[in-house]
Amino acid sequence: MVLWEKDQQTVNQIGHKLFLDSGTLTPLLKRLEQKHLLVRQRSKVDERVVEIFLTTAGKDLKKEAKCIPQKLIEELEISAEEIESMRNIANKILKSKIVTEV
Repeated sequence: MVLWEKDQQTVNQIGHKLFLDSGTLTPLLKRLEQKHLLVRQRSKVDERVVEIFLTTAGKDLKKEAKCIPQKLIEELEISAEEIESMRNIANKILKSKIVTEV
């Protein structure tokens, strides 16, 4: 979903957005690459940096997944306000020193 928002991001950029370190994120990215949903490529500017690009199949998956949020809302019987509140609370938790120090 992070790549659907903006394609061509580095592993570090994705990890920062998802609150994951590269040791956790790299195996996930490898599995998605094996499924031909993305491509990992060393940066031409700095070979230490790995850039991630969606494949056509990865971009097409967005169309298939488009209905999932609405189905979740209907199944859970929660309002848009409740979702926003949960998102705000989760972001506070993720950004807190307690979580980042553990």
